[in-house]
Amino acid sequence: MSKELTTTTDVMHALGGTHAVAELTGRKYNAAAHWFHFKAFPANTYVTMKSALQAKGLSAPDQLWKMGESI
Repeated sequence: MSKELTTTTDVMHALGGTHAVAELTGRKYNAAAHWFHFKAFPANTYVTMKSALQAKGLSAPDQLWKMGESI
């Protein structure tokens, strides 16, 4: 069973921090750095980030990408 991360901060740390997430998603460092303070990631990062989490045996609720119910 995978560990579920519940915040954008948890996800960012689990994926290696700002630089790693920026590189993973093809975004600039400054854009990714702002995600620590947001309740949700941009929806167009969903597949990439969910796949990276799954590869690490981790998961996060779809709502962290504005998918499904409101947060």
